[in-house]
Amino acid sequence: MTMHNYAENSKFGDLIKKMREGEVNGSQLYFVLIYLAREKGYDDLAEAMLKNACEDAIHGGMYGAMLGKGNVDDEKFWRQVVNLYKLEAGANESLGKMADEVRTAGEDRLADCIAATIPEENEHAARLVRVFEARGIAYK
Repeated sequence: MTMHNYAENSKFGDLIKKMREGEVNGSQLYFVLIYLAREKGYDDLAEAMLKNACEDAIHGGMYGAMLGKGNVDDEKFWRQVVNLYKLEAGANESLGKMADEVRTAGEDRLADCIAATIPEENEHAARLVRVFEARGIAYK
């Protein structure tokens, strides 16, 4: 039995919303602190916080599903995943263009940060492709 949209019929819907907000905001703060810790050379701290951040983000996803986010219908679920893939797969074009615009405006350091994310975004897409191909999911 799925917990998807559980909050709709629960007297604790408001609590579930608060839990989602807390987990999502907590994971976001962890990720900010991870970035800053890496800049400072606190790699051990960054590594410790990374698992916490991922787990809190998953908790936020659980509460989000309880609030009806996402899709449980297989066709709609895979369509949503494929749409995420398309965003990831478009990184070269979209983020490359964004980095170029920022660089043209004289913000080289920011452009470098944006451009540095492109290889990871490409890897995100590649991970999804491997799953799609293994499961016979159309994604193009």
